[in-house]
Order: sequence, then structure tokens, then C-alpha cells
Amino acid sequence: MLELKSKIYLLLISSFILLFVSLAYSVKNISSNTKIISEIENKYLNLSKNIQKLNLNIEEKQSNVLQSILLGKKPQKNHTHLEAIVDDIYEMIKFDLRLKNLLQDKLLVLKKRLVSYKSVEVSVIESLNSKYKEDLEDAIIGYNEVTKGFTEDVSEVEQTIRSIIKNTIVELRESNSLSQMMVITSFLITLIIVIFSVLKLNSLQNNLSKELKRSSEAEEKQKNLQEQLLKYNENLENEITKKTNELYQKVYTHFLSGLPNRNKLLEDFQIYDFSMVALLDIDKFQKFNDVYGEEMGNLALQETAKFIEDFIDIEGANIYHVSGDEFVVAVQENTNIDKDRFLHSINHFINIYKKNIFDIGEHRHSFVMSAGISFYGAKKMLAFADMALKDAKNRNQHVSVFSESKEIEKRHKDDIECKNLLLEAFKNDGIISYFQPISPIQDPSLETKYESLVRIKKGEDIITPHTFIDVAKQNKVYYKLTRKVFQNTLATIKKYKIPCSLNISVVDIENERTVENIYEMIDNFNYNNLLTIEILETEEFKDYDVVYKFCRKIRSYGIKIALDDFGSGYSNFTHILNLPIDFIKIDSSLISNIDRDKQSQIMVETIVGLAQKINVKTIAEYVSSKEILDTVKKLKVDYAQGFYVGKPEDISKYCFNL
Repeated sequence: MLELKSKIYLLLISSFILLFVSLAYSVKNISSNTKIISEIENKYLNLSKNIQKLNLNIEEKQSNVLQSILLGKKPQKNHTHLEAIVDDIYEMIKFDLRLKNLLQDKLLVLKKRLVSYKSVEVSVIESLNSKYKEDLEDAIIGYNEVTKGFTEDVSEVEQTIRSIIKNTIVELRESNSLSQMMVITSFLITLIIVIFSVLKLNSLQNNLSKELKRSSEAEEKQKNLQEQLLKYNENLENEITKKTNELYQKVYTHFLSGLPNRNKLLEDFQIYDFSMVALLDIDKFQKFNDVYGEEMGNLALQETAKFIEDFIDIEGANIYHVSGDEFVVAVQENTNIDKDRFLHSINHFINIYKKNIFDIGEHRHSFVMSAGISFYGAKKMLAFADMALKDAKNRNQHVSVFSESKEIEKRHKDDIECKNLLLEAFKNDGIISYFQPISPIQDPSLETKYESLVRIKKGEDIITPHTFIDVAKQNKVYYKLTRKVFQNTLATIKKYKIPCSLNISVVDIENERTVENIYEMIDNFNYNNLLTIEILETEEFKDYDVVYKFCRKIRSYGIKIALDDFGSGYSNFTHILNLPIDFIKIDSSLISNIDRDKQSQIMVETIVGLAQKINVKTIAEYVSSKEILDTVKKLKVDYAQGFYVGKPEDISKYCFNL
């Protein structure tokens, strides 16, 4: 805006300078032209007077000469006025070059006329003195002609001068008019520029006022905004502090118990040197969660966290809630507690926790806790404690200590290697089935059956399931094993048209994905009558109704059902009566020494008697000798299975003739 204002002022100054210059020039031009016009007019008047006077003098002179002739007097010679007229004409034309150029010849003629006039006048006077009449007449005639020519030349000069002067005066007056127009135009232009500049300056002034007002308002607004910003910053800082605390709580505190969580424990491992760590876990807590719901489970965890805080009697102990039902007790170095005291305190806590009754909702519950303890390992101490906890659960103990012999660590490494072996086998089609014969021992007309047993083939090595079944369950890929064994078994039945059986665990039956896969595979299978599904009775049935519905569904496809490992720890005779089964496989614990154990014989005899009454066939497992075979045959067992009857082999070994 300041730059625009400066330009307007510069425009005003320029317009005024232009006006003054044009006025000065015009005034000077008009004044000069007026002066010239006045001089020309004066000179022209003098010239006109002189010409008129010349004409009168010529006439008078001619009259005097003629009068003198008539009177017989001698005329006087006086040519001064004629020369004056010529001088006036010269003076008249000096100011204008055009006059000088146009009248130069005329003046020469006038001078010649003047000379002729003088000469003729002398001739007249001489003719008058000579008394010759003829000469006098000729002289008078010549005198008249000269006088007349002189008068005409003077008149012609006068006309020329008058015309040129008139044109010159007209041009000068036009020049004056043009100068006046220039002045008027300059004045108007200047006036317009002034008006424009005034309006523009007024507009600029208004805009400046508005800008100043807006600037003032903006400054006031900015001041208010700054105040608001300062207030907002203050609120933001408070909010950030609050959110930081909340974030810290979320990141480093377990949302249920309020105890430091796994993130805090891992960070503390980087800061502090822990010398003792105990990892506590509530046994079978998932079952409690499934039965009573997550809300009750959360209440149980909160009560457990309070109980741990109240009853862990270890000086300088840090307590963490690292996952759903897992807690950690960690002790830093340079404390007054030793390993024995720490181990004793953990055992004591587990005992009082087991005896405590928790009021949760409308019910009273008690829980059992296991612990894995590690006294070394630095940054791996928590991992070692976790290995010890798994070892405690596997051995059905409440406390296990990670030993420096690293046996537990070796078992975990073996599990990891086994997991990798499983994944590689799934990828490279290394899951195969071996088949063990189940031979009839009472009725030779019955067909030999074959049980499909899972194996892993790695190169030339055949790996038995006891090394990888538990690992498959722990890593949630057990369902893949079941599906592959099913595919292998159905393919064998289809190829060799022989009856085969395979094992299905309760874990499989309770897995909806596995069950759906089974139904899909057998839905369009044309040899379901040759298939038997063995349900492992050694596992506890969590939902008896699910198992019953599965058996009914399988039977609807024409598939037979066998109850496997009957007579082991979880055996229940109601299964025989309530489930729609076709075979009972008597567990190896009753068969392995039946030829020497009377109690086993009584038990097997009872099972066989009950089976015969409900029209169910029996199969003796683990028949490893002729003595055992003879004994079970004597006890009326229908089928025998074991190494004495036939080892698990590739099916081609048994069906080479088919």
C-alpha cells in the first residue's frame, strides 16, 4: 500500500510539472506570437501609409510635372519618398524569410522602376528644355507608362505582403489557439489526474483505515487466541500428563489387578538384576472360565491378585500380573533372603492359597496353583521359570525348580525341534500312516481289521507319535494330524477294500473345525461300512452330550464306533451302556501281564461278559506273547492286537497280494 501511495504522489507531481511546463510554454508562445502580430500589423500599417503616400506622391509628382510642362516651368527633382517606400518594404520583409524570398524579385523590379522613373523624369525635363514637341510627347508618354508600372508594381507588392501577413497572422493565431488548447488539455488532464489521485488516495486512506481497524481487531483476536492458546496449552499439558499416566497404567499395569504387568517386568529385567523369580499359574483356570464365564473369571483373578499381595511374605519382592492367570514374584540381588527361604515362602503360599475359600459372586470356590522357580539365567530367568512351571504341570507337582543341569531347557529345545519337525512334515507331505492288524481269535470267518497309526517320515527315519503328539496339541496343530490320518485311512480303504480303524480324541470331537472336516470327508465316501472310529476313553469327557451326538452322527453314516483304552484310569462302565459303540478295546494295563495277573483276568472276564450281553465285540490290546494271546482267547475276547499278532507296518506289507 505504501508503494502504491508513493506512485500516486509521483503521478501528481509529474502532472503538476507537466501543467506548469505546458502553461509556461503556451504563455511564452502566445506572448511571442502576439508581439509578432502586433509588430507585423504596425509595420503593415506604416507600409500601407507609405504606399498610399507613394501613390499620392507619384500622382502629385506626375501632376506637378505635367503642370510645370503646361506652365512652361522646369520640374523639381525629389525622389526621397520613393526610396523611403522601398526601404519600408525591405524593413517589412526582414522578419519573414518567406516574404524576403517572394518579394526579392519584386524589389529588384521596383528599384529598376525607380531608376527608370528617374530616367524618364530627366527625359521629360530635358524634352521640356529642348522645345521639341515630339520629344516632349514621347517623354510624357514614357513617363506615364513608367509611373503607371511603378504604381502597379507597388500595388502588387502590397497585395503579396498583405496576403502573406494575413496568412502569417492566421498561423500565429492558430498557434495561439493550439497553445490555449494545450493549456486547457493539460489543465483537464492534470485535473483528472488530481481528481483520480485524490479519489485513489481517499480510497487508500479508507482501505488503510479498514486495514488498521482489521489489524487492530486481528491483534485483539490474536491476543485472545494467545490467551486461549496458553490456556489450551496448560489444559493440554494437564491432559498429556493425565493421558501419560493413563497410558503408563495401560502399558505397565494389568487392567484387572492393578499390578505391574508383563511390560513392566520385562523393563525391570533391563534395569534391575533379579536373583530369584517364581512364575505362578492357577491350575485348570480355563475350565473355571468356561463353566462360570469370563466375568466370574475376572473376579477370581482380582481376588487372587489381592491374595498374592497380602500373603507373599518375601522381603523386597516385586509382584507382577503377567497374563490371564499367571503371576510373577521377583527378588533383586543384594537382599537378605536366600534361595531356601524363597522356595519355602513360595511353597507356603501355594499351600495357604489352596486351602483358602474365595467368595465369588454367589458361589464359594477354591483354586490350586503351580509354580516354576529359577535362581539363575539373568535375562532368561523368566523363560527358565516358565520351563520349570511346565515341568511341574507335566509331572503333576505344585513346584518345580529349574536346575543348572538344564534338563528342563533341553526338553523345551526338544519340543521346539519337534514343532519344527511337525511343520516341515505338514509342508512336505511327511505325515503318513502305519497299519497294525487286529486279528479275530474266536471266529476265523471274521475279517482282519487294521488300525491306522500316525507316523512322521523324515528321510529314511520313521518317527513314532509319542515324540510329537503332545507337541502338536500344545501348538494347536493336532487337528491337522487328525485330518491327515483320516485322509490316509480313507485312501487305504478305497484302494485295498479292507476294514480299518483310526483314533479320534475328545479334543477332536470338541473341535468344531475338525468335526466338520470329518463329516465332509465321509459324506461322499462309498466305503463307510469298512471304517471304524476309535474314541480314546483315557481322556476325560468334558461334555458328554457332545460325544454322544458325535457317535450318533457317525453311526448314521454306517461307520462303527470303538471305545479305546477301556480299563485305564478314567474308565466308566456307563460309557458302554450309554454310547452307541460296536467295539471295546481293552487297555494294555489289563492285558500286558494278564497271563500272570489273576486280578486282570477277572477284570477282563467281567468286561467281556458285559460286552457279550450288549452285543459289543472286544479287542485285547498289547498282545505281545503267545501266553497272553492264549489267555485272552480263553477269556472269550473276540480280537487280538499287539506285536505278537503283527507290528505297525506300511499297509503294503500286509496287502501285497491285493
